[in-house]
Amino acid sequence: MVCFRTSVAAFVVAALAVAALAAPPSLRAQQTSLDRVMAFPDPIPGEELHTDRGAAGAWHRIRKLATTASLLHVTAHPDDEHSGMLTLASRGRGARTALLSLNRGEAGANAIGPELFDGLGLIRTRELVLSGRYYGLDDLYFTTAVDYGYSKTVEETFRSWDREAVLEDMVRVIRLNRPIVVVSRFHGSRRDGHGNHHAAGVLTPEAVAAAADPGRFPEQITREGLRPWRVPRLFRGGVRVGEPYQVAVDANGYSPALGMTYQRWASMGLSLQRSQTSGRMRRGGGQVYWYEEVGSDRRNEARVADGFFAGLDTRLPGLPGLLGEEVGDAVAGRLAEVQDAIDRVARDFDFAAPEASVAGLARGLSLLRAVTGGAGVPVETAFHLAVKERQFEDAIVAAAGVEVLAELDPGAGGAVVVPGEVVGVAVRVESAIPDRIELVEARVVPGGGEPVVVSPDAPSEVRVPADAWTGRPYFHRGGLAENHYQVSDSADLHMPWRSPQFFVELELVVDGVEVARTQPVVGMVPNLPYGSLARRVAVLPAVSVSVSPAVRVVPLASDDGTGESASRALEVLVRMEANAPDVSVEGEIELPAGWTATPTSVRHDFRSRGEVVEASFSISTLPGWSGDGVVDAVARATRDGTTREYRAGYQTIEHRDLPPARLWHAARTLVRPVAVAPLDGVTVGYVMGVGDEVPAAIEALGATVRLLGEGDLTGGALDGFDAIVVGTRAYAVRRDLVDNNQRLLDHARGGGNLVVLYQTQEFVPAEMAPYPASLPRGAEEVSEEDAPVELLEPDHPLLAGPNRISGDDFDGWLEQRGSKFFTDWDSAYTPLVETHDTGQAPQRGVWLTAEVGAGRYSYLALALHRQLPYGVPGAYRILSNVLWPRVSGR
Repeated sequence: MVCFRTSVAAFVVAALAVAALAAPPSLRAQQTSLDRVMAFPDPIPGEELHTDRGAAGAWHRIRKLATTASLLHVTAHPDDEHSGMLTLASRGRGARTALLSLNRGEAGANAIGPELFDGLGLIRTRELVLSGRYYGLDDLYFTTAVDYGYSKTVEETFRSWDREAVLEDMVRVIRLNRPIVVVSRFHGSRRDGHGNHHAAGVLTPEAVAAAADPGRFPEQITREGLRPWRVPRLFRGGVRVGEPYQVAVDANGYSPALGMTYQRWASMGLSLQRSQTSGRMRRGGGQVYWYEEVGSDRRNEARVADGFFAGLDTRLPGLPGLLGEEVGDAVAGRLAEVQDAIDRVARDFDFAAPEASVAGLARGLSLLRAVTGGAGVPVETAFHLAVKERQFEDAIVAAAGVEVLAELDPGAGGAVVVPGEVVGVAVRVESAIPDRIELVEARVVPGGGEPVVVSPDAPSEVRVPADAWTGRPYFHRGGLAENHYQVSDSADLHMPWRSPQFFVELELVVDGVEVARTQPVVGMVPNLPYGSLARRVAVLPAVSVSVSPAVRVVPLASDDGTGESASRALEVLVRMEANAPDVSVEGEIELPAGWTATPTSVRHDFRSRGEVVEASFSISTLPGWSGDGVVDAVARATRDGTTREYRAGYQTIEHRDLPPARLWHAARTLVRPVAVAPLDGVTVGYVMGVGDEVPAAIEALGATVRLLGEGDLTGGALDGFDAIVVGTRAYAVRRDLVDNNQRLLDHARGGGNLVVLYQTQEFVPAEMAPYPASLPRGAEEVSEEDAPVELLEPDHPLLAGPNRISGDDFDGWLEQRGSKFFTDWDSAYTPLVETHDTGQAPQRGVWLTAEVGAGRYSYLALALHRQLPYGVPGAYRILSNVLWPRVSGR
C-alpha cells in the first residue's frame, strides 16, 4: 500500500469533534488512536509485492472498501500465526486484518546467522512484517513482553512475565484497533504445548473482557484518551478434529488476483521467516482451520462464506447497528449512498483499466465526507468511518497508479544523515492519470523537525535539526534478565518499529477530492553488481563507537581461583564509524582504577561517510585482581567546530529481503576472571554452521582457532588440529560437511578429538556419528535455565579435568540448559549429565562421548553458544575440558 499513516482530513476531525456520547475522549486522543490503525509499515521501492501494485493492488483495496469487517488475530510469537486464515480474511474477504504477537521471538534459534536474543528479535520482527505483506495485514502489533526462552508450562510463563503488564498491553491494542472479531490462535489449555502459547490463549479472552470494562486499566481512558471497546465476537483456535467448532476456514480456494490458492500464497509469506523456517515452504492444500466461538451455544454450523462474521451486517448501512449505536434517517441514507457507490465501482472494475474506477471512488469518498462532516454521527461510527476514509484514499491512489518517490540527493552518500546536516531531497509524483491529479503541497519532515515545504521540480535543501532524535528503537532492556522491554517513546508503542525518521507529506487533489499521503524518504545504497537498493533514511549520531568483545573472559592461572588474573594479556578492539564526512575523532578507553592501557588513545580524521577505523588496546590489570571489571570507550568527535562525546554504537544486522536493523549497545566491555584452565598452544579447527560466537570464546581461552572451509573438509590436512568442533546447526547449512563427514570421523579414529555441538534433524547420527543414535525432529530440550543437573560420571576425564566440573558450573545459565538431545544411543556412548524440566522425564542425551579408535567423539547439546558470549563461567570450564589435549584423544 502506498501509505497507511495519513493525517485525518479536516472534515473527519470535525466529525469526531461533534460526535458526542457521554464523556467522549479528547480529539487529540482520538487522533492518537487513529495513528496506530492501518499503520502497517509503508513499503519503499523494492519492498512492494506485485499483487499490491497495478490492477491487482487496486482491486485488493476496493475489496476492502466493500466491508466494515475487521479481525484481530492473537499469537505468542512470530510464525505462530494462521497464515492462510489471515490471507483469506484480508485478500479474499476484504476484512481489515490485524495481528498481535505477544513477543518478538528473541529466544528462538537462528537458522540464518549468529544473532541471538535482542538481535534475533529485530530480525524476526522484520520477517513478520515481510510475511504480513503477503497476508495483506493492515496492522501489526507487539506487547512489551520478551521471549525469554521455551516454556513448557503456563505457570513458568507467568513467573517470567508480568501477567498484568502483558494484559494491559493487550487491552490497549484492542482499544486502539477496535476489531469486530478477535481470533485467538491458541486454545488456552495445556494442549497448546508451549507455555507462551498457553498464556496467549488464556490472556486473550481476559483481554477482550477487560477492554470492555472502563474500570480495567482506567488510565488508558483518562490519560491516553482511549475508550472501552466491546468485541462483538471472540473465537479460539486449537480445536481438534471431531470437537465442536463454529467456523471452519478453508483457505485452499483459488484467487485469480494472486494466481494461486490463498493458502499457497500465505505459505510463501510464512516461508520468508527464514530464521525459523530455513526458507522451507509449507505447501498449501488440504489445510482447514477450525475455531470455537467463546461464549457461544452454536455447534458444528455449516461452513459459510463470511465465517467469523456470519449473521453480522458488515456493510456500511449496518455499521451503526453493529456498533450498538443509532443514527438518523439522513445519516443512514447517506451511508447507503456510499455503499452503493462502492458496489458500483466493484461491479464495473476493469482489470485492463483500473484508472477508470477513480471517478467512482472519488464520488464515494465525497459522499462519505458529507456524512462525517455533518452532525449526527456517533463516536464509534465516526471512528470506523474515519478508517473507511483512509481505505478510500488508498483505493484512489492505487487505481490512479500514484507513486510518490522521495529520495535523498545521491551526493549525500547513502541513506544516513546526522543531526545538523543539510541534505538535498527530491520529491516526485507519478500517476497513470497525471492530468487529473494536482499536487497541492509537499513537505519534508526531517528527523522529527518542523515540516519544510519542498518543490517537486528540483531537489530542495533540508536541514536536519541539531537536536534530532537518532534511530534507536523505541524499546530496549537493560540486560537479558529483564523479561519486558522499557519504552522510551510511547508514540510508537506496540508498533513493529519507530515511525520513519525522515519522510514526506503530500496533499493531493485527485478528481476533485483531497487525498493525503506520507512516504519515507529513501537513500540509494550500492548493491553491485545488481544495481542499488533503496533504504529508509536514518538519522544517526556523527560517530558510532563500539567495543568488542562485549564480555571478555580472562582465565585465572589455576583452577582454585588463587592465580594471578593479570598473568594473561587482555586485548579489546575499539571500532569507530563516521556517519558524516570531515569528522575528527579522538578515541580512548576508561579503565578501573590502577589498570593501564597501551595505547592510551587514538586519533583519526574521517574524510568520508561510512569510513571505519579500528584500534586494538592492550590492557593490564592490577596483580591479584578479582571480580568483574568494566572497560568503557568514548569517542570525542569534532565536526564544524563543535565537539561532542559518543559512548554508544550499534551492530548493523542485514539479511536478504529484510530492511537493515541496528542493535544498539553501550561502548563497553565487561572483563570477567574465570577459574578455568587456559588452552595455550592448542589449535582448534571450527566448522561454522549458521553462525555463532563459540570461536571467539575458544580464542579467549588462549587457543588458536581456524575456520574450516570446503577445501579443508574435502582434502586439507586435519592432523595439525588438537580438536575439531562442528558448530551449531552446521549439518543444516554445510553440504560440504555432510559430503565429507567421513573424513572427520576418520580423523577421530586416528587419534583426533571431534566435538559436535547441537544440531537439528538434518544431522542423522545413525549415518553421521561413529555409532548408532537417534535425533528425531521433535528432539527434547530443557528450557528451564535453572533446571537441576546431575553428573552421571563425575570422574570421567571430561568432567574431572583439567577443570573439575560440579553442580556450581551450571549456575547463572541463560535461557535454557540445551536442546536437540539424542533420544537413544549405542552402548559405546557414555552420557555424562542428566537434566530435566519440571515434569519432564530425565534427559541423558545431552552430552555424550565415546572412544573412537585412538580418538574421541562427543555430541554436546548443552547451550554453550548462548552462555559463552555472556561470560557464564561454567560454560567456559566445560569448553576447556572438551578441547583439552589428551593422550590418544582420551
